[in-house]
Amino acid sequence: MSISYFLKKNFLKPTFFPAHNRGQALPSKLGKLLKMSPGYWDLPELPEIGSPTSINGLIPEVQREFAERFSTNSCYFGVNGASGLIQSAIIAIANPGQYILMPRNVHISVIKACALTNVIPIFFDLEFCELTGQFLPINENWFMKVLKHVNSREKELAGVILVNPSYQGLSANIEPIINICHDKNLPVLVDEAHGAYFLFCENFGLPKSAVQFKADLVIHSLHKSLNGLTQTAILWHQGSLINRNKLSKSIDLLQTTSPSSLLIASCEESIKDWLNNNSLDKYKKLILKAKSIFDDLEKKGIPLIKSQDPLKIILNTGKFGIDGFKADRFFYKKGLIAELPELMTLTFCLGFSIQDDFASLLERLWKELLSKTKIRKKITVLKPPFGFVDIPEVPIAYAWRRDSYELPLKESYGSISADIICPYPPGIPLIIPGERIDQKRLKWILSHREYFGDLLNSNIRVLKIK
Repeated sequence: MSISYFLKKNFLKPTFFPAHNRGQALPSKLGKLLKMSPGYWDLPELPEIGSPTSINGLIPEVQREFAERFSTNSCYFGVNGASGLIQSAIIAIANPGQYILMPRNVHISVIKACALTNVIPIFFDLEFCELTGQFLPINENWFMKVLKHVNSREKELAGVILVNPSYQGLSANIEPIINICHDKNLPVLVDEAHGAYFLFCENFGLPKSAVQFKADLVIHSLHKSLNGLTQTAILWHQGSLINRNKLSKSIDLLQTTSPSSLLIASCEESIKDWLNNNSLDKYKKLILKAKSIFDDLEKKGIPLIKSQDPLKIILNTGKFGIDGFKADRFFYKKGLIAELPELMTLTFCLGFSIQDDFASLLERLWKELLSKTKIRKKITVLKPPFGFVDIPEVPIAYAWRRDSYELPLKESYGSISADIICPYPPGIPLIIPGERIDQKRLKWILSHREYFGDLLNSNIRVLKIK
């Protein structure tokens, strides 16, 4: 079977990213563009078009229009996903050897940027729910304890990274945390990849966007939480703590010299679609419908976990002794394709198209799965044994590049890692270059051999001890 053949495969119910649901919710102008002769729209950086970091052309003109609309200094389109813009933002925040404070549940793109630039991550732990196996959103008191702990280590910070909302849609009011950071002249980068549509839905019972809280840099994935094509993203810049020229040069440093004109057009049209009152009313109705889907399923006894994003339906499979990976395999074979399987949960992304039959389909298949499964006791997942604040023993870029050798992961106790260990999903870095592989962390990974089999049977690069 070829890739192109598989792309034409018809799934019964795709509830995964991109959130335009296989074209059903693409902006109308973008849909018309795609119906033109194949490749007709595939243009280079012509002078009239420009690029996201140029001064003249249609692209910077539209970016200035959006920045003015949301009262930010500037914004930049991205065609390498939120990952590329996150990495550019890190380069703009910190110089090699400087420290950035970040939660343990950062995206792997952050770790890769640190490995490239030798910006040193200071990880802080988060509260953890053993009933769902998920990290909980941060709060002001927790963050103050983190800062106190970091100060006790006498580490001077160049900035702070926050993740809000999480992949599953768990969100917190981070305005007080941003204010605390600004009082200390610390710039804040918010990975809001999963919360782009919050920016357009004020007074609708949804979390506020970090753009409205005046975070210095906010990254949105336009294919995860808006209706853009895969790889599209936008970065919002405000305040005076990040130099605009340095930010632009950082974006230019990592961006391809041949950005896809189709993806750039998708960035523009997905934002404009949500600024159109008629479209916005349509999307708000879908959000209300999503809330009613959750309520109906809960009333029918389907075990769900509530998050702040109504478009995420999180099935608590662990409550009935079924891991999310097993449930995912069952649903996949039946044509209901979820977005995120985890140890205890399975997350569905409703997206921005009509999902009238989702509730009945999920209820039917869940009951069928239960009838075919020998129910065990509910699954509980122990909290990963991270320290409250962790700093790599060896600078991350040095560990990544230094002489190393491979050995089986299960034999790596006591070594200093030269690798990133980040099983996906959910994509939380368990070990990064420069961290010592301690007994508790290795034991935690080994205890999940049923789910991380490929990882446990693999080798890991560790530093040679001179």
